[in-house]
Amino acid sequence: MLRRVVIGAALACLLGGTAYAVDEAAPAEGDDQCTQQLAATEEAVESKQEAKPMSEEDFAKVNELLDQADAQCTEGNLKEATATLATVTSMISKAK
Repeated sequence: MLRRVVIGAALACLLGGTAYAVDEAAPAEGDDQCTQQLAATEEAVESKQEAKPMSEEDFAKVNELLDQADAQCTEGNLKEATATLATVTSMISKAK
């Protein structure tokens, strides 16, 4: 009897852990959109740096804003992350 209880408890723990992992693996729609926007902006920054590098000060500020946008995406704050990424895009387009 004790053996059945232990096996049942072990199976419950294993199945519960698997279900939790599946929920974590499926990103919410807003998270996915935020991540895509972040990746596109990071790619634009890289392209800008390769074509015509920004000053160290501007590049540091852009990287700081990208980190901020990443944190906002992680928190699920799509609206603020989008605004931050728009600021980055504006900065790289104005950079000489």
